[in-house]
Amino acid sequence: AEGFHVPSTSIFPIFGQGIARRIMMNESSSQQRHFAFKCSSSSLSMSNREGNSDKKESNTDKKKKSTITDWVVENLEDSSSSSSSNKITSISQTRAGENDVLPTNGLIIANKFKILPAGQKEDDSEEEEDDESPHSIYLLLGRNGWGTGVHPTTRLCLEFLASPNIIQGIGEVILDYGCGSGILSIASLHLGASRALGVDVEAEALVTSERNLDLNGFGDRFEGFHTREIIPYCLCRPTGANICIANILVGQLVRPSMVSAIITNMAPKSYLCLSGIRPHEVDALKDAYGEYIEWMDEYYDELSACNTDGSIESYGFDVGTWSRVVGRLKEGNDGRMDIESLSELAVS
Repeated sequence: AEGFHVPSTSIFPIFGQGIARRIMMNESSSQQRHFAFKCSSSSLSMSNREGNSDKKESNTDKKKKSTITDWVVENLEDSSSSSSSNKITSISQTRAGENDVLPTNGLIIANKFKILPAGQKEDDSEEEEDDESPHSIYLLLGRNGWGTGVHPTTRLCLEFLASPNIIQGIGEVILDYGCGSGILSIASLHLGASRALGVDVEAEALVTSERNLDLNGFGDRFEGFHTREIIPYCLCRPTGANICIANILVGQLVRPSMVSAIITNMAPKSYLCLSGIRPHEVDALKDAYGEYIEWMDEYYDELSACNTDGSIESYGFDVGTWSRVVGRLKEGNDGRMDIESLSELAVS
């Protein structure tokens, strides 16, 4: 496919042999997904996503159709059932994410964002934001829709995004790896990024992210992918993402397969922001990415639950102190790495 190269079949123990088989054999059955990546410097077009490519949207259909691949969300939710327990997302006036409690007037972060439960959107609909007002981010209650800003790691990521000159509104593409609720994608788009790509291992999280992006008016600038759909050099070709944020526990972040998936989908000199780590785990994390990333110590930060608004109130206990590390893809690296070596290490 145009703009896409499969380096070797040996990479596929990492990324799923079912995907490998379909790419290598170029299967044509209508029952199977086809991968045809047509990429430009700032956008990804994925044609023939099963169940989506053959649907023609009616001019009277006001509801945005999901771009999540059918097999990812199959049987997740029975639309004919009235039971709330079957629903992936719901609306609350006081809670969001995975039952996090948010302040009545919203959670303010970095003076740039005001996080609110989805149920308050109607109440605030008549309020107009000026240039000085924090951007309102409305979040649904969602199964596996983690991330509202009450956890130190989410706050650390939001504060990085709000830093001067990180997002300049010049067509940046965001890779939100472990997107959860989609809060980091929404924040990035509010700040001027052109589009966001969300990746998660939990199908419910992808649904929650997509619905939250739609709720906040960014549904047409977000696309969600399951981790099994991600292979090296497959996103935003030929350049890759300009900013990658991954708020995931260190055990996953240091896996060679995840290092590969992230690094190979980053643009030259792009930013990488990693959280979900404890201070004593920082060195191990830096070692895992150090061959490809130039670390920027000025962006390193730590945050405790005691200093995170709403954290202890929401969780009911002290979740402790967490860290954030930030770096840029090394000049001349351009995301190129020895994928076969990573694959051998991942399955050894």
